[in-house]
Order: sequence, then C-alpha cells, then structure tokens
Amino acid sequence: MLFRTQRGLFGLKAVRNLAYREDPDRSPEAIGEVTSELVRALLRDGLAVVGDRTESGFVKRSDPHNDLLDGTQETWLQLTEAGRLAANAVPVTKKERSPDSAVKQFGWPLLDAAREVLLYGTIDWVELGQIHWRVKEVSPDVPIEVVQQRTLQLIAELVEEELAVIGQIEKNADGLVPWNCSLEVALSRIRAFYVDRYDETAMWEWCCLLDLTRLGEKLAWEIEAQTAP
Repeated sequence: MLFRTQRGLFGLKAVRNLAYREDPDRSPEAIGEVTSELVRALLRDGLAVVGDRTESGFVKRSDPHNDLLDGTQETWLQLTEAGRLAANAVPVTKKERSPDSAVKQFGWPLLDAAREVLLYGTIDWVELGQIHWRVKEVSPDVPIEVVQQRTLQLIAELVEEELAVIGQIEKNADGLVPWNCSLEVALSRIRAFYVDRYDETAMWEWCCLLDLTRLGEKLAWEIEAQTAP
C-alpha cells in the first residue's frame, strides 16, 4: 500500500477493498476494523495525511480524525515525506522478463496515465474517479471535455488490449461484478453518468471500476520493477 500511495492519492474505499482482497472470508465488520486500524496507524506514525480530492488538487483536512471513518464522505490519504521514505524501502519482487519488453509494446498517447492506472490496479479495483484523476494529471491545461474523452479512450484501450475488465461493486455480491456487455455498451453506460451528469461527482466517481486481468497484472508488475527506486 505504501509503495502504491507514493504515486498519488489513496482512497479509504481502496483500503477497504484491499482488506477484502487479502481475505475475502472476512466479515464486513472485520474489514471495517482492519481499515480503521491501518489508516489510524499511518496517521499516528506520521506516514500519511488525510484530505479531500478536488479538481484543484489535494486539500488537507484541518481535523483528520473527525468523521474519518463514518462513511459520510470519501477520504483520501497522501504520504508525508516520512511515508515516501518508508515506501521507497519496500522491496519489489524481480520478474523473469525484462520490463521493457512489455512496457514498450504499447504506443498509447496516454501511456503515463495508463502506467499509473495499472500500478494502482495491482492492489485495488480502479474506480472511474481514479482514472479521471490520472488522466487529468497528464492533461492539466485542456478543457474538461477533452479529459473526459481521453479517460474514456484509456478505458477502451485497456479493455481492448485485454488488460482489464469493467465492472461494479454490488451490495448483494462479493467482490467486483463484471459487466456482461460489449465494450461499446459499457462506454455508453459510463458516458451517461460521467459526461451527461458530470456536475454530480458522487454519481460517476464510483459508477464503474476496472479489474486487471492476469495479463494486466503481469504488465503492471513489470512496470513497477522498472520504475522502483
């Protein structure tokens, strides 16, 4: 988690998902306890700060412990300098293949954003808000309509290359439920929230998520091995 968070922000929902993926048999209560303990430990040890993700960037909260885990608003973590130092000390497993052979085979216009999405996807499902954020980081001076277009393009490329599948979290199901539809239909569903109702951020940030395939995970680990300090 520390290694991944040094590349940007890490949402509280992502911490919950990580706890679930490590042990799917945990009860919702147990997952909540693990999430609470982990976040509070990071804050207590000075490894991270809590804030909100806005269009203008990360805004640190003045009272991070107030309503931290009550679920009324999404919480984001950003590493402190001590946290980044700790992240740099995390060992990365070496892979058999040279990372260049996988990383350079794709000529994506949004390669930098794709790298970050794939790396994030090794420990969590990647929600639409996270993909939008990564694309916006590499497209700082373009209209929001262009960011949206590029975000949808990136999703399409990852799915077409069989690196990820699109799905959503359903209350009565365990884990991520893939959408059983064509890519064209999936993009149309996303567009209905993300483009048509963009001003309603809460409606589209989590309307869909990407789940890496085995090929996507392999590529992500090779990217990580290449970029690790």
